[in-house]
Amino acid sequence: MTPITYDERNALVHAVTAYDLKQMGKRGYNIYALPQYLLGIDRVCNATNCGVTRREALLDAFCGRLLDVCLKVLKMDKSTDQEQRGSL
Repeated sequence: MTPITYDERNALVHAVTAYDLKQMGKRGYNIYALPQYLLGIDRVCNATNCGVTRREALLDAFCGRLLDVCLKVLKMDKSTDQEQRGSL
């Protein structure tokens, strides 16, 4: 349960910004998505500071392809189908 470092936080910000730029060219792009992604990073950092594991914090903040992008930044395995579906 290691907190997110400053460099890792910057890498996450870079990754979600790059993801948002790729989404910009697609139909149905949400112009308000990037601030939500950045808020998600803040939530992840706060959660890891409070003792939540990095993976659990990311699963709580993100989903889909963006989740896998963030997991890759922190050198973790891709999310499983069960993790993507969440707990029922």
